[in-house]
Amino acid sequence: MVRDSVTSVVGRYELLRELGHGGAATVFLARQTDLDRFVALKELSALPVSDPSMGRRFLRESRLAGSLNHPNVVTVHDYLEHDGTPYIAMEYFSRGSLRPLLGRRLTFAQVAGVLEGLLAGLGHAQESGIVHRDLKPENLMITGDGRVKIADFGIAKVVDQARAGTALTVKGTTIGTPTYMAPEQAMGRDVGPWTDMYAVGVIAFELFAGRTPFDQTGAPMAILLRHVNEAPLTLASVDPSIDPRVSDWIDRLLLKDPEERRHSASSAWLAFEEVVLDRVGPRWRHEAALPAPRAALSTPATVPMAGRDALSTVLPRRVTAPAPAPAGRRRDGRTPRRLARSLLFLTALVVAVAAAVAGGSGGGGGGGSPPADRGAATAAPAAAPASEDAGVGDSQSDDPSDDEPDGGEP
Repeated sequence: MVRDSVTSVVGRYELLRELGHGGAATVFLARQTDLDRFVALKELSALPVSDPSMGRRFLRESRLAGSLNHPNVVTVHDYLEHDGTPYIAMEYFSRGSLRPLLGRRLTFAQVAGVLEGLLAGLGHAQESGIVHRDLKPENLMITGDGRVKIADFGIAKVVDQARAGTALTVKGTTIGTPTYMAPEQAMGRDVGPWTDMYAVGVIAFELFAGRTPFDQTGAPMAILLRHVNEAPLTLASVDPSIDPRVSDWIDRLLLKDPEERRHSASSAWLAFEEVVLDRVGPRWRHEAALPAPRAALSTPATVPMAGRDALSTVLPRRVTAPAPAPAGRRRDGRTPRRLARSLLFLTALVVAVAAAVAGGSGGGGGGGSPPADRGAATAAPAAAPASEDAGVGDSQSDDPSDDEPDGGEP
């Protein structure tokens, strides 16, 4: 098996590189050769190669999980066996999982978007009688538009059965991630939708607080025992500024007794949605998309030089707010072309009339206005807003001698 960037082939899939490795599986970025598309190919290395019935059981359970068709559930493309090892091919998400975003401060709307998608996908699975058993941020994939999709439905149950049937584990022992494991799952008891609801409570706590409700130090068994025996922290005690309704909602998901927990993902969301609508308003989904990874954010340093030069010719005039536009001008301070032409025509008309009046007065034997009056009359049009068209200012003069009619000298 390939464990680095060396290319290998599994059936119709060309393995390109390893994306991640866990205790139960290894995930590869692969290219499906017949359809020429990228997929995430998961190798279930935890299943014993010597037991062919386990491989068939995995395929049967995986087909059931693959029947899920929902916007918040990862699409499964294919199941196959290669050299006795089961593989599952599914959607590939270049943005990865939710895990890296837990170190960033998400907005209330963004957290609500994660929880809505998570509970919607779980609700669809519950209608088909499927329990995830291993919900954690690593199994919540981020789509290109900032939504979440749940991965790995059905895998946990089969791997659990495989390990319980080997001499390495005690019958009834369950797999999963101790940090998000419900008490009944840790003790090997019956699991159901209520088990997934407990994991939702832990994830929600971590989204708001940046940490889990239990101490994570020590061995995995010590962490499991805390889930069984210790009371979880309340969100209000970690962050007093948090809405108490959110803290109470999470507390009910983290109850030790499965019977007292919410069993339905849809009812859990309806209860939380009331808080979301009250805090953010009915248009909260417009702000719910998860942020892009830091490496993908556009900053001036990442803009190509040619792009920055091109932008600099457009953006400077928008850096500062324009001064208030005078009457007759547009909001951006420019005179409309049609208005400029009208002003040009009116200016020329006033000048012509003034010149005609001055000429008539001069021909009447000196009965015209004094030069100062004529200067005032001809100066008035100069106060009109100037046009952007060339030549508007050239149509008038501030020199009163220009207004003297021919033969006006004594």
